[in-house]
Amino acid sequence: MKRMLTSMAAVLALAASPAYAEDAQGLWTGSIANSLRVTVKFDKAADGKWEATMSVPAQNLVTKVENVTVTPDKIGFELTKLRASYTGTWNEQDQAWNGTWTQGRTAPLNLKRTTEEAARPKRPQEEAIAARPATYTSTEVAFDNAGVKLAGTFTIPQGQGPFPAVVLVHGSGSIDRDGSVFGHKPLLVLADHLSRQGIAVLRYDKRGVGKSSGKLKEATTRDLAADAEAALRFLRSRPEVDGKRIGVVGHSEGGLVAPLLASRDPQLAFVVMLAGPGVRGERLLVEQHALLARARGVPEAAIEKDRILNRALFAAMANEPTLEAARTKAGLILAEAERKGDLPAGLGATALERFGTAWFRELLAYEPAPVLQAVRQPILVLNGERDLQVPADLDLPPIRTALAGNPRAVVKELPGLNHLFQTAKTGGIDEYGQIEETFAPAALDTISGWIKTTVH
Repeated sequence: MKRMLTSMAAVLALAASPAYAEDAQGLWTGSIANSLRVTVKFDKAADGKWEATMSVPAQNLVTKVENVTVTPDKIGFELTKLRASYTGTWNEQDQAWNGTWTQGRTAPLNLKRTTEEAARPKRPQEEAIAARPATYTSTEVAFDNAGVKLAGTFTIPQGQGPFPAVVLVHGSGSIDRDGSVFGHKPLLVLADHLSRQGIAVLRYDKRGVGKSSGKLKEATTRDLAADAEAALRFLRSRPEVDGKRIGVVGHSEGGLVAPLLASRDPQLAFVVMLAGPGVRGERLLVEQHALLARARGVPEAAIEKDRILNRALFAAMANEPTLEAARTKAGLILAEAERKGDLPAGLGATALERFGTAWFRELLAYEPAPVLQAVRQPILVLNGERDLQVPADLDLPPIRTALAGNPRAVVKELPGLNHLFQTAKTGGIDEYGQIEETFAPAALDTISGWIKTTVH
């Protein structure tokens, strides 16, 4: 009888188990609403707890998720900062976690197993750099700026020096020496191209990023400009570099920094300004938000409502006498937008965290024209025709006006290119990670050709 009860218990235990079970360990991929590709990696920690990391290449997002739950037939997690969550159930027939992504609204998200190699996007230019022999030496270097240690890579052409040289200055955000963004490494591609053309290149991790010390969250654009000046001092100390032929190439926020350095350093030989601003920051960012929203298919009425809110918000941030006063006024504007229903409840606090910083306040108040008027060195200004973040039709006309007194200024709009100087269809941010090209060859050739003509 006892043996029979034991057998019956085993049968009941089997009946209570899920019909199918799957080990969640590893990498899974799928698309939210069949449009936004995501990858989720599940791992079990040494203490037995599950943890997971989610990446969204089209949004340049890689983040740990919270409240991870894993059972043999169900998974789930949350992204509290984004007010988002996911739950999925194992489907043996589909060999997938079929589930729902919730972020204000719900959308289907089915995750299928993948591999690191399959999930890695194709980057032919970067793969070619790794595969072909280098015609330059590449050295790890470090230099200081007021106690901040900046780490970088110095590439020196083979042959007889001293060589012309450039410092590459990054765009906004936590950007490393390769300019890593949306699965691309544009500064790596640019540095490789320039060094193969006989130009020494210094690129470095932004402070607080990679191997560089310091705190990026506490830095303003002028602090980052001081870091770039320290990079110039490093180049001038190197025997491989011709001190009379040193320039700066800056992209996006770096396109703001580059002419700023030239305006106060007459020894700087030349400047290349890639997708740099030509209008006051608060005006540029209002238009940037509107253009990017239109590219996402947001209705015009919603875009106009958002434009009105951003004008008021950015004006408050830029024009109040102190950061504290700016945050207070911005908070009131956001609270009123929530009360009127123009902003989802609770989103005001998130927006204030994003916009209410010394860095963003300085960027909003920045006026490019006076700085550009002070640049006397040769300067090349390039913007992509399909750039929606620093649009050419908004920024290039005032740049041309500001540089009218500089006979060595060249200003060009490059057809078909986006903010990252990729060949693009729409210019929308969601394209950045999907495009295989990292840096359009036509743009690379324009930059290197102009520098060589200028320094020789």
